[in-house]
Amino acid sequence: MPRKRRQESLTGVYHWIVRGMNKKDLFHHAKDYERFKALLLEYKNTYQVLIYHYCLMTNHVHLLLHVPELKQLSKFSHYIQRRYAYYYCGKYKWTGSVFQRGYRSLAIDRNEYLLECGRYVERNPLRAKLVQDLEQYAYSGYRYYVYGRDDKLITSSPAYLGLSDDIKERCLIYAKYVRENRLQEEMMEKGLLLR
Repeated sequence: MPRKRRQESLTGVYHWIVRGMNKKDLFHHAKDYERFKALLLEYKNTYQVLIYHYCLMTNHVHLLLHVPELKQLSKFSHYIQRRYAYYYCGKYKWTGSVFQRGYRSLAIDRNEYLLECGRYVERNPLRAKLVQDLEQYAYSGYRYYVYGRDDKLITSSPAYLGLSDDIKERCLIYAKYVRENRLQEEMMEKGLLLR
């Protein structure tokens, strides 16, 4: 059966997701996360990819990114996954697939979704109960946006920049927006709503 054609985003923005094969962990140690981040940095520059938000979880990765053309996203993804798989197989003496499928790319066609998708990406460690406070999680863009910490991977999201002209106020608005619990999310966690 032929593969489904990827939906091209009108804005050039995509929610990019890769998962470990059979939900297997992709990252076991800090060096693994750092290796993946180094590959992201290398190939974002090579293929003119802007990374607005990211979160590296133990068995999957979320990026909210912008690419000039869909073919650049394909190349970016191919080389990151291939090089990380070589690294992983060598380090952990693993044979077989490291990643499940290739990658998923969900088109973000409206600028209004940009901030909401960024929030979704950065709340992943909370939903997975890896941390109780997002500040504790080292492998996402949260600290960049809320505390102004340097992160070479990130290009500030246009939606984030639109929150305020004042840097401190923008950080506070974003922090409140991301930290805020929503009734629907709480109901889903308690099994009262279908996911």
